Amino acid sequence: MKSETLIQLQRRFERRQERTIVATPAELMSVPLFSSIPEKVREKIFAADGKVTKFCSFVTLAPGDLIMEQGAYGDSAYVIIEGAVEVLPSSMRGGASPRVRGGAHVTPSSPKARLPEAAGMIGRGQGVSDTIILTAPPAGLEDGTRVILTRGELFGEISALSRYAVSADVRAETEVRLLKIRLRGLKALMAVSKDFKKALDTRYRERALVSHFRQVGIFEDLPQAFIDSLRNSAELVSFEPGQIVVEEGAPAEAFYLVRGGYLKVGVVSGAKTLAISYLRKGDYAGEVGLLIDQPWPFSLQALESVELVKLSKTQFEQVLAENPGARHELWSRMMARLKARGATLLDPASAEYTQMAMDTGLIHGESVLLIDLTTCVQCDECVRGCADAHGSVPRFVREGERYRNWLIPTACYQCTDPTCMTECPTGAITRESDSLIVTINDHTHPTRPCIGCHNCANRCPWGNIIMIEWGQDAGGKIQEDATKCDLCLTRPQGPACVQMCPHGSAVRISFKEVENIVGKLK
Repeated sequence: MKSETLIQLQRRFERRQERTIVATPAELMSVPLFSSIPEKVREKIFAADGKVTKFCSFVTLAPGDLIMEQGAYGDSAYVIIEGAVEVLPSSMRGGASPRVRGGAHVTPSSPKARLPEAAGMIGRGQGVSDTIILTAPPAGLEDGTRVILTRGELFGEISALSRYAVSADVRAETEVRLLKIRLRGLKALMAVSKDFKKALDTRYRERALVSHFRQVGIFEDLPQAFIDSLRNSAELVSFEPGQIVVEEGAPAEAFYLVRGGYLKVGVVSGAKTLAISYLRKGDYAGEVGLLIDQPWPFSLQALESVELVKLSKTQFEQVLAENPGARHELWSRMMARLKARGATLLDPASAEYTQMAMDTGLIHGESVLLIDLTTCVQCDECVRGCADAHGSVPRFVREGERYRNWLIPTACYQCTDPTCMTECPTGAITRESDSLIVTINDHTHPTRPCIGCHNCANRCPWGNIIMIEWGQDAGGKIQEDATKCDLCLTRPQGPACVQMCPHGSAVRISFKEVENIVGKLK
């Protein structure tokens, strides 16, 4: 890639786009993977404007083309129709360890892998790995051997469904034709085909569930034989946005571990359900009612598509029997959670900020810029400071949504699982494994330049990526770079927007922990 010019990279991207063809219903039905789709729902699912057809396409790649990259996040699964792909684990990549290309979490071997304890109404996983094997790696992958996947193999679905980063490069070994199924297509197929869902759940059990258990404190010291039994017996359940997982007051009969998506934790107050907190990947709920043998003290509702691991009351009691130390930990957390529930009921207004964060998507943010409009005088020192730190081009816009006295400018949130990183054709978007900062290389980068394809800008759900014109090519076509807030990465004083505000109106907040929301915004 070092010898390729920016124009060559752009042309390679354009050729790849040209070789991506939307799949027709007839073509999809010729793929064995779809044979289990019930005939009575095929017409609905495979309609021209249906959910699956829109999110399925055939992709043809040349030998050596990169399909998935280690450390990257993906939102698609792939089925090999023709040809072969190579899986290349990190031990065979050579050179220095790559940057993480998505996700804020780092591997448990790092001192920074331990996440803060939560004092809210939730349980935080104590360490969440950024590495999950693609899907069904043959034996020997971890030993550094070269692995070839051929016709009929499925890969990428675990990363897409659980939002964990990919653990190895996947490249086209020969010219290869793939069926690409985006996340919404996977979800739709799982909803209409029990066999399809069962197949994906089976792969998740075999390849990833043990790892997920081990990343949660109450499971990490359990005997391997017991973990294996949980892997085989745990129930895997899914919920769509808005669905209620459990109602407040329901019998305490299950324990839930979140493997993907976000959930609202709520408590009923009069005619309203107040937002106490939210759960995300690695969090859990249900232990409060199980420990004290009382009905659920709060409700759980899916904020987006959610994947959960469900343990029965009997299984939960077996966990405590195998790991007596977990009981003390859970009791301590339970008291804090019940206290948080009581505080919300005593001060319902405190729940409004948590609800706002859910409604606006700020719960995804690791560092969100907010401006207090009660003290802001619109002097624009924050914008000028940002421009001075970035070659006269500001990385944010001082306009956006407003909530009470707070302005949410158009500025990158540094999301926990950044969707902007998905399918960047040159790998120009990166995040260091021990950092929350997502960065975008400009067109001058020697090996991973931005080619102005707009992929990241189109994918950002919050519209926080800006395209900046920097020139024209020989044919007069405008050349652009994608740009966004990088928290003034190279500035010793930190983000200029906050430091240069003369009135202290600009603040940055992590929405990873609920107490940050109420404590700073109330």
